[in-house]
Amino acid sequence: MKQAILATVVSVKKQSSDFVAVRLESDELNDATVIVFTGLDCERTRIKRPGCRLDVTCKGDPRAKVGDTVPVIVESEPGN
Repeated sequence: MKQAILATVVSVKKQSSDFVAVRLESDELNDATVIVFTGLDCERTRIKRPGCRLDVTCKGDPRAKVGDTVPVIVESEPGN
């Protein structure tokens, strides 16, 4: 089942002249089995970390800063 949740930006780090790493956190990420989409601009890759963290790499400016909330579309197994 797909659903939209809100995650909080906890870090934004420039990795190179082209790429920015953004870490998101939300308790609701614990139950997510697949991350479908985030509301970050220029999103390229997503890696779900154990627990409630999600690392997103953006090519260009993600237009996010620490403390912002970002919508995330997740998919969970029925019953989770």
